[in-house]
Amino acid sequence: MWYSDIKRSDVGLRGPERRLIGMLRHWAEGEAAQMAVWHDLRQCLGEQRAASCLNGFEDMLDLLKKHGWHAPLILSPEATGYSEDELAIARFVMAATEQRRGVALAEASFLVSPCAMLNLMHAASRAGLPLLCEDCRLRVMMGRRTVH
Repeated sequence: MWYSDIKRSDVGLRGPERRLIGMLRHWAEGEAAQMAVWHDLRQCLGEQRAASCLNGFEDMLDLLKKHGWHAPLILSPEATGYSEDELAIARFVMAATEQRRGVALAEASFLVSPCAMLNLMHAASRAGLPLLCEDCRLRVMMGRRTVH
């Protein structure tokens, strides 16, 4: 597809941001890819955290669709770079998750109309928290392996 050539690969993303962009890309591919996302999250996070993450993620996508200034450009799963929209969503989700309210509100103002900003922040933090926790757990486990 034409949009897979649009890339910005000079950006250093953290694990949760990369995973979120991967979720966005696969979610747009249809039901089979969505089930793959669910199974992957369930295996990594456990049933309850995966369900919470996906509920927040779906709520976030619904708000972006209903109240977004434009449809975000989500690249194909094979794309090597990132669209500005993917990066903005990833930055926003991490800001909302990490309780950087001012940053998250500023990012949200570029994504949705004012009436949806707080709901979007809540949905984003529900989607991002399990991803951030998984990343922290992996870093702790890697640190333990290098010590022993």
